[in-house]
Amino acid sequence: MNAPIGGSGPGALPGLLRRRLTRRGFLRAAGRAAGIGAVGVSLPSLLASCQPEEGGGEVDVKELFSGPPEGHVEFANWPVYIDKKKDPETGERYVPSLRKFEEETGITVTYKEVIQDNASFFGKLQPQLQAGQPTGWDIIVITNGWEFQALVKNGWVYPLDTTKRPNFDAHATDWAKDPPFDPGAKHSMVWQSGLTGIAVNRDLVDAPITKLDDLADPNKLPPGSVGMIEEDMPDFVMWNLGIDPQTSTPEDWKVAAEWLLKQRETGLVRAYYAQGYVDDLTNGNLAVSMAWSGDILYYHTWGGYQNLEFVVPEGGCLIWTDNMMIPVGAEHPVSALTLMDFYYRPEIATMLQEWVLYMSPVKETQELIRKDAERAEERGWKGYARKLYETAESEYLFPTQELLARCRFGRTLRTDEEKEEWDRIFVPITEQA
Repeated sequence: MNAPIGGSGPGALPGLLRRRLTRRGFLRAAGRAAGIGAVGVSLPSLLASCQPEEGGGEVDVKELFSGPPEGHVEFANWPVYIDKKKDPETGERYVPSLRKFEEETGITVTYKEVIQDNASFFGKLQPQLQAGQPTGWDIIVITNGWEFQALVKNGWVYPLDTTKRPNFDAHATDWAKDPPFDPGAKHSMVWQSGLTGIAVNRDLVDAPITKLDDLADPNKLPPGSVGMIEEDMPDFVMWNLGIDPQTSTPEDWKVAAEWLLKQRETGLVRAYYAQGYVDDLTNGNLAVSMAWSGDILYYHTWGGYQNLEFVVPEGGCLIWTDNMMIPVGAEHPVSALTLMDFYYRPEIATMLQEWVLYMSPVKETQELIRKDAERAEERGWKGYARKLYETAESEYLFPTQELLARCRFGRTLRTDEEKEEWDRIFVPITEQA
């Protein structure tokens, strides 16, 4: 009998708890720099005089992707965001899905976990892209939002040959095929997606936590026991106040800021986090916190923290998407697109999702995880099987249409003026805390 997909099994579980790092840039850093980015230029101004949304300039897309694969891919991604395994004989850590790709195609892959946040990574690429120089990467993973828009609108990523991705066409979910930030997925293909909601430490909270106002209620929570994610909180608060972030105005932003200021005055907020909130949750320093779904699902299901619970508040949650893109000047575009489409094969997507515990853009993974659980059970791996079953049944990995209807993407700031106004309203909340 075969082991579960990806050669995983009880012995393949990661030895270290995986931390979810921020994937959308630093609001506080942007504000402190008064609009100055990692390379010392005004990043929002890149949207003021950008080219039409035809990434790649005058390049002939059909011609660009017409040849055979070049034989190699340089892939930049976030830390702990791909399946991994330890070779029992050599002790080597490797990526099973990439090894399978290399064996099947003969295309080698250099995979590096070099993206800590969108803003700083974009800042490193920007001088090269502005100068028309290659970045050295064939695939980069960027979250929907400001940096994504800047890359597309300035023509710094290639539009994709949408006739050359058969796995995507056959297996992508509807939301991955036509994301609102990239209609028709013409410039990107989803890597993984997730939700921003509320984590509750049930060892510290007896009262029900079901709505935004609970995070500002001193009758339910002790002082200094609430965590807020600074980059997500403006959109999260707006949506839970009944304001659609995507169509929000500066007046709406002020309403959200007023709620955040009132919350700050209660003394409940321990910190405004860019990263690291999970450490305070698991150490018992936080009773509740804004949280990313994959973090809490991993720690609850695989990390042994049964006291942690992920909650979608009554007002709803945020949804975000990390996306594979091919920067202009990539040396191996055909191989890059081949690898991007490879991850839309259901069995490969399952290998990835079982490890990272985020929402897969591939339709069939839920059933395949169930089958892995059945095989694990047949082999007597009861604990492992139980965790796979729990993974397969998670509504936060496989959301219903009802849940998705309660989710919204955050506000995309499209002009200098919008970005400056946003920072004037929200940055002082965290700076003065």
